[in-house]
Amino acid sequence: MPQPWIGVIEGFYGREWCRSDRLAAAQWFAALGFDTYIYAPKSDRYLRQEWRNPFSPDHLAFLSEQSARYQAAGVRWGLGLSPSGINAGLSKADWHALETKLAQIASCNPSCLALLFDDMQVLSQHAAGYQAELIERVNAQYPAIPLLVCPTYYSEDPVLERLFGARPEGYIQTVKAALPSNSSVFWTGPLVCSEQLTQHDIDRAQSLWGDALVIWDNYPVNDGRERSQHLYLKPLAHRSEGVSNLSGHLCNPMNQPRLSLLGLSGLSSLHDLRDRHQIKEVLDAVLGRDFSAWLYDWAEVFESKTLNEINRSEGAQIRRQLAQFKEPAVAEFRDWLEGGYAFDPACLT
Repeated sequence: MPQPWIGVIEGFYGREWCRSDRLAAAQWFAALGFDTYIYAPKSDRYLRQEWRNPFSPDHLAFLSEQSARYQAAGVRWGLGLSPSGINAGLSKADWHALETKLAQIASCNPSCLALLFDDMQVLSQHAAGYQAELIERVNAQYPAIPLLVCPTYYSEDPVLERLFGARPEGYIQTVKAALPSNSSVFWTGPLVCSEQLTQHDIDRAQSLWGDALVIWDNYPVNDGRERSQHLYLKPLAHRSEGVSNLSGHLCNPMNQPRLSLLGLSGLSSLHDLRDRHQIKEVLDAVLGRDFSAWLYDWAEVFESKTLNEINRSEGAQIRRQLAQFKEPAVAEFRDWLEGGYAFDPACLT
């Protein structure tokens, strides 16, 4: 069995990580034992709304720098492409643009390529066929690059059909038939943001998509209208040990890179990548020992109460206590507390 993909997919909406933090994260993830990072922020227009346009020279250079930094740290680097408009079919010019974009991506030496059909309107019964054709063409152009495919219906959560349209008849069968042997399918669990994953959930997903399943775990992500009002600082939990037998497990982090490490540390524990002492060393190094402990103490409050509720009740107390900490992660937290990560509906388009 190929080495599973264990790590992080930066696939959230809204304010993305800054350049320096994203590069620094290569060492953070390696220290937690992760072997995979996929760059796929929804805010990168070159990957979604303007995927037909070639990367600018500066952006391409940054992607190459990312790839080199992560690979040097022992972390496989990949990129996620979201071909907006695929569900209505692509024109001859679109296919030419895709070939150009794929050549640029290949020049960055990716360990994998994620084809992401998530969060796209399905207005045609032929959507599955269009997606299948794209998968086949990409594999034909670069057969040596493993594909990780996120279907439009990446969960059986009914919210997906309410938001993006009814699932066409035969959708799963059509997309599944197009998957090459070195590919895997993303799945988020029974819900888009699943609080738990049981062995029954895993068995159900494999009965639909097959064994080559990679969990896209929407924890600790906090990019939505409601979730942006919270911080998810508790280590990932309530996942069946059966996830270790899948093709991978990637967590979608929060918009706050350093603070995300607390939730992501649970992924390291779940897959026995590091022991608790090693994990604590990583968190203490990046967050600061005292600030890390303080965040743990307040984790339940930040998860259970909205930002507005916190500012009305404990806000003054929190601000007084923050004065004792000087680590970079404190500025990240303070920015969230002051509304710097407020949800903007424009991020969805």
